Amino acid sequence: MHVLHVTPYFPPTWAYGGIPRIVYGLGCAQLGLGMEVSVWTTDVFDSESRNGVGPVRTLDWLRVLTSRNVSNSLAYHQQLFLPLGSTELLDSLSSVSLVHLHGHRHLLNNRAVAWAKRRGIPWVFTPNGTLPRYERKVPLKTFWDLAVAGGVPRGAARCIAVAPAEVGHMRSAGIPMERIVRIPNGLMLEEFDALPERGSFKKKLGLEGPLVAYLGRISPRKGVDHLVAAVSDPRLADANLVVGGNDMGGLAEAKKRAGERVHFAGLLEGEERLSLLVDADVLVYASSDEVFGLVPFEGLMCGTPAVVGGDCGCGELIQEAGAGVLVRHSDVDGLVQRIRGMLDDKPAREAMVRRGRRYVEERLAFTKIAERHKALYEQILAEGPPRIQNGAW
Repeated sequence: MHVLHVTPYFPPTWAYGGIPRIVYGLGCAQLGLGMEVSVWTTDVFDSESRNGVGPVRTLDWLRVLTSRNVSNSLAYHQQLFLPLGSTELLDSLSSVSLVHLHGHRHLLNNRAVAWAKRRGIPWVFTPNGTLPRYERKVPLKTFWDLAVAGGVPRGAARCIAVAPAEVGHMRSAGIPMERIVRIPNGLMLEEFDALPERGSFKKKLGLEGPLVAYLGRISPRKGVDHLVAAVSDPRLADANLVVGGNDMGGLAEAKKRAGERVHFAGLLEGEERLSLLVDADVLVYASSDEVFGLVPFEGLMCGTPAVVGGDCGCGELIQEAGAGVLVRHSDVDGLVQRIRGMLDDKPAREAMVRRGRRYVEERLAFTKIAERHKALYEQILAEGPPRIQNGAW
C-alpha cells in the first residue's frame, strides 16, 4: 500500500504548529508497518524565509516532494499557500493507493484532489481543527469554502476527527456521521527516552523558584495574554512564566500585560523545547477551540502536568486521562487558582503525570495510531473504486 500525505508544511518547518510534527510521526510509523509513504508539501519555513530544500528528497526514508510557494509572506501571514507549477511532482509517483490530506483551505488539497480524481484514487481528510471558521478572516474562510475548498471534505472517503469536539465540527459542516472516523493524533515516544537534565533551561535564563510554561503558537485564541495577567497576580509572586512560541498575532497584547517575571523565549525547537517542558512545574494551555493540542501530552511525557482550556477538545482528552485540571478560556482568576493549587500540591502533580504517561503509552503512541490508520485505509480500498455523485465521490 502506497499512501501520499499532503500538507502545506513539513519538517524542517516547525513554525506552523503541530501538523508538521503529526504528519512526520505518522509517516515514519507507517513505514514501520511496511507501507510505502510519500509526502507532498511546500517550501515554507517561517515568517521570513523558505526551507531551502530541493524538490525531491528523502527524510528518514520518507519520500518528500516539495513545491515552491508563489509568496512565502502570503503563506505565513495569510495562510495562503500557492504552489507553483502543476502536479508534475505528483506525476512522478507510481502506484499511489490513497491520498491523505492534512489541514483545510490550502490549494495543495485542491490540486491533490483533482490529481486523485483523474486516477480514481480515494482520499481521506484530517482537518486537525482547521474546519471551523473562527478567530481570523471569517468572511474570507466562508467564501473559500463556498467557492474553492468545499469539495475537499465532501468528497473524502472518510473524514478523520482527532477528538470528540472535531466530530461536532464535522457534523456542523454537513458531513454524514457514517463518513466520520475518530482517530487521535499521536506522539513519537522515542523522543522522550533521553530527556535533558532538569534545571538546564532555568539556569540558562537565570531563573529560580516555580516555573510556569506556555509552549505553542501565540494567537488570540491561545489565551497567552490571560496567562500573562494571571502570573502577574500577587498570589503567584514566587513564580516565573516562560512563553515559548512564534507570534501569529497575539504577542503584542500579551506583552502589554507582562511584568519582569514573564519571559518571551520565541520559537523553541528540539532539545531546547524539551528542556523547557522538563523544567516547568506547570504547563498552561488555556486555549479555546483547540481540538487536540499535542503540547500538554508532550509535557506529561516530560514530567509536567497541565492546566488546559475546558471548552475545547484538548480539555476533553486531558480530563479523560486524569492528567491535568481545566479552566475556562479568559478566566484569569481561575487560572491563578489552578496554577497556585498545582504548585502547592506536588503529590497531585506526580499522580497526574503517572496517569498521563500511561494514557499516552496505551492510546497515543504513533505505532498504535498508524495501525488504526492502516486499517482504515484497507477498509476504504476494499470498498472498491470511488464513484462520483453530484460532483463528489
